Amino acid sequence: MLSRRLFIRHLLVGMAAFAVGGWEKLAGAEGREYYRLVVLGDPHLPVRVHKHPKASSQQAIRAAKDDVIADINGWNDVAAVAVVGDIVGRLGVQPEYDYIRTFFSKLDKKCWVINGNHEFMLEDTLQDNGKAKVASPATWRKKLAYFAAFWQLPQRWYTRELGGYHLVFLSAEGPRPVQIGAEQLAWFREDLAKNRAKTTLVFFHGPLEHTLLKYKKSINTEKSIAMPADAIDAILAENPQVRLWVSGHTHTPCHNPSYANREVNRYNAHTYAIHNDCMDRKKITTNSIYLYKDHIEVRTFDHKHKKWLPEFDRSFPC
Repeated sequence: MLSRRLFIRHLLVGMAAFAVGGWEKLAGAEGREYYRLVVLGDPHLPVRVHKHPKASSQQAIRAAKDDVIADINGWNDVAAVAVVGDIVGRLGVQPEYDYIRTFFSKLDKKCWVINGNHEFMLEDTLQDNGKAKVASPATWRKKLAYFAAFWQLPQRWYTRELGGYHLVFLSAEGPRPVQIGAEQLAWFREDLAKNRAKTTLVFFHGPLEHTLLKYKKSINTEKSIAMPADAIDAILAENPQVRLWVSGHTHTPCHNPSYANREVNRYNAHTYAIHNDCMDRKKITTNSIYLYKDHIEVRTFDHKHKKWLPEFDRSFPC
C-alpha cells in the first residue's frame, strides 16, 4: 500500500498537481496588501450533456472552462482557488473524475474543494427514460468516501487559514441535496467556538435560506438551501465573526437581481451570502474574494470578455 501511495503522489506532482493535502501547491500574496481567493462555482466537468446535447455547444463550453484556468494561472496575485461543489458533470462516475484530474492538473494555484450534491446523490447509470435516479444512503457514503480519497482529504470538512482569516469548508451529505449531518454540524459549532477572534468565511455548496429572491420555484426550498436551516441559523447567531457564506448550487447568474444585492444577500446582522454561478456555460464569470486586514472585497470577472464587472463590486467590514 505504501508504494502505491508514493506512486500516486509522485504521479500527481508530475502532473503539476494541486488541491488539498498532497495535491497542494504553495502560493501566496507576499508583499501585497491582500490575499486573493478565486471561487469556482459548480464546474460540472466535463459538461452536462443532458443540458447541452449539441456537440458544438459541448466543445465551446469545455473550451470556456479551460480558458478560466488559463486566466487564473495568469493572475500572479492569486493565493488559492476554492471550488464550491458539483465538480462532477452529473453522476459522479469514473469518466467524470478522469476528466477532472486532467482539467485541474492544468491549474498552478493552491486549490481547496468541497463536494456538492452531484458528487454523491445519484446512481451511476441513468434509467431507461434517460433520467437520473436518487441512490441509496449506502451509495452516498461510498461516493463521498471516493470524493475524499480522490482529493486526498483526511476529512470532507476542514479549515484553512489565509491572511489572518479563518476559512471553513463544509460538505453536503444528505438526505437533502445540501444538508449537513449531525457529526459535521457538531464539529462546525465547536470549530467556530474555538475561533471567535478570527474573521471567518464559510464555504458550502448550498446557500443560506432567504439570501436569494425567489426567481424560480426551487429557490429557498429545502432542496436548495443549506440544511438543517434552524441549526445553522443558531450556530451563525452565536458566531458574529462569520462574515461571508460562499456557495454555489443555485447557478445564480450575475445578471440576476439578487446575485449581488446586499440587502437580499444579508442573512443576519453580520453574515452575508456570496452566490457563484456555475461554470457550465459558454460565458463564465467567477468571483474573486480579496482579504485585507480591515475589510473584504468581492469582485466579479467576465472570462469571455476579459473584463471586471464593477457593478457587482462589494465591500464588507472585518
